[in-house]
Amino acid sequence: MNRLLNLPTTDLTRSRGLTVILTANKVRAGITELIANLILSSPLFVIGGSEWLPAFDLPRLVRRKTLDVKATLSRLYTVRTSTCYRMLDSLAHTVSVGEPILVLDFLNTFYDADIPYSVRSYKLRKCCDELNRLAFYRSVIVMTQQMQGEEYQTFSQILCSAATKTLYLEAEPERVSQPVLF
Repeated sequence: MNRLLNLPTTDLTRSRGLTVILTANKVRAGITELIANLILSSPLFVIGGSEWLPAFDLPRLVRRKTLDVKATLSRLYTVRTSTCYRMLDSLAHTVSVGEPILVLDFLNTFYDADIPYSVRSYKLRKCCDELNRLAFYRSVIVMTQQMQGEEYQTFSQILCSAATKTLYLEAEPERVSQPVLF
């Protein structure tokens, strides 16, 4: 979780390009901290590829860092997508100029078994084209969880080949604390 906090947020949001962050597990607390740090410095557009968005913890985290919580939270714009069709539609209808974009759980929308594999693969390539279009003008950060399986390997290779830089974040080992005996 703390590794997300150590990411250079100013470098991620000020430089143009597509950054892919692959995490070993769901680091929701770390993502919430990252979003809080990003909206403290500039507006942010978040596209959620899953049902989860940090609605409850985010105001508390922002309140720890500033008294102007309402104005800070008003700089956050969110969209949820549930399928690869909606992901492509959201990316295609996003204007090229503006605030940095953070896409959460990007690859989740491409694992729907009801949609043929060839269609999902095509939509993923089109989404990568749209991400690169947006990344030409502003910073785009895509976060996804590493998984096992052939589809994940193929999809993550397509995504990582489109990225300007790829970061791998592993889970931190749990700290074992032993109480002092004396």
